[in-house]
Amino acid sequence: MSKVKVSATVDPAHLERAKELTGVTSVSEVLERGLVALIEDELERIHADGYVRAPQDGETVSAVDAAVWADLPWDEE
Repeated sequence: MSKVKVSATVDPAHLERAKELTGVTSVSEVLERGLVALIEDELERIHADGYVRAPQDGETVSAVDAAVWADLPWDEE
């Protein structure tokens, strides 16, 4: 995977907290993980928004709570 060098200004407290939580010391790795998490979160939001606009099988969804998806058994046996 190719990489690009960036310059960023971040809240030092957020950076330190992210390092503590992940155990990662590299700022690049912290930012990479943050970008991956942001992309996944946005894709989930887009998916959920689409589901609210057009529920499947006649279901009605009044509000989307991401916590609901966390408890579903995603692995198929």
